[in-house]
Amino acid sequence: MNDILLQQVKEHWQQLRGMTYDLLNDLKEEDLNKKLPFPESQDIKYQFNCMIGAQESNIPVITKGTWVGFASSLDNESEITIENIKKHMEEADKKLFNALVGVDLLHKFEDRTSPLTNYMVLVEHESHHQGQLINFIYACNLPIPKSWADKWALSR
Repeated sequence: MNDILLQQVKEHWQQLRGMTYDLLNDLKEEDLNKKLPFPESQDIKYQFNCMIGAQESNIPVITKGTWVGFASSLDNESEITIENIKKHMEEADKKLFNALVGVDLLHKFEDRTSPLTNYMVLVEHESHHQGQLINFIYACNLPIPKSWADKWALSR
């Protein structure tokens, strides 16, 4: 059963993260610096940096139930481009999938969470940032990827 569950988790993440890649494929480099029309707004590249950092930082939480702090490998880039965002996301995806091999997704940690429930926190985070990016899509007149139009019922 664990093999089937692991396969379902991988397919689910590929679908969700695939939508993030779809948006990246539709953006232009100059779009990464766009902000929402209020002073507290972070730019679009911040959204992707947070997504990568959350994924990388949550791998120990998912696999061992241990939080070791937030860090994003994208912080080490001198320039943030669409290409290196994709590269870091792809590397984080590989790390996540490699870490999940051999993990009992239903095992209970001391805090009563499981790898599966901790994975769902990562899913919530990715979905949260997709919601944030929908605000950018509309406020900055960015393209709506087909996968986003289908999943989130977006249109102009």
